[in-house]
Amino acid sequence: MEGLKAAGVGGDHSMPSTRRTLFFLAPHDSAAAHLQDFLSLNGYSLRSGAETLLSEMSADSLGLLDLRILEQGPGLSLPIECLLARGRWLLINAQEPFRDDFLFFNAGVCGLLSGREAPSRILQALDLIAQGELWMPRAILAEAFRRQRARHTSQETVLPALTRREWQVLRGLLVAENNREIAARLGVEESTVKRHLYNLFRKVGVRNRLEALNWARAAGLQATQEFRPANRVC
Repeated sequence: MEGLKAAGVGGDHSMPSTRRTLFFLAPHDSAAAHLQDFLSLNGYSLRSGAETLLSEMSADSLGLLDLRILEQGPGLSLPIECLLARGRWLLINAQEPFRDDFLFFNAGVCGLLSGREAPSRILQALDLIAQGELWMPRAILAEAFRRQRARHTSQETVLPALTRREWQVLRGLLVAENNREIAARLGVEESTVKRHLYNLFRKVGVRNRLEALNWARAAGLQATQEFRPANRVC
């Protein structure tokens, strides 16, 4: 780990005049603590905690996720894909070679670094992501390009006959809404949302919300697109 100093090229470097909020999710250990100190010295104001992230993050927010936290098993109170659905994220401490992990292709993931990278490289990646750029390994970009080409050149995806309500509930999953939030948006009871979820899971052949999300991503579905439901009133 580099010494705790402001990053730059040569000479003396003062604290940046403005501080940018960074949502930070990492294990509670010395390595993460050193990185937090380094980022704080270089102009970032850190916010942490899954509930804080969900309540305060917006589409333009910047987040950093240390993938080592996934090794803690059920320590997180929320599925990681729910957190990645908000903001622009840099994932660090990824294992090499980069495997085909669905997390890497989440729409909120804008950068990926292995555990070999120095804190100064993390800072560089965060600065670029904050400007709307991507910081991704060539292998991940190549796989993303391959998937996009396959999606456009293959036959049209055969989708099950979802009702309008089932599609509205699926949209809620795609933007990481819970059952209560979906029910409030649709003006129905939570029990009604659960019934639509059960029917949705049965139609697409999955067992839970995570599998439904993976199915939707594999089918190229997005929350912003229009979807034509089955020809029936629902």
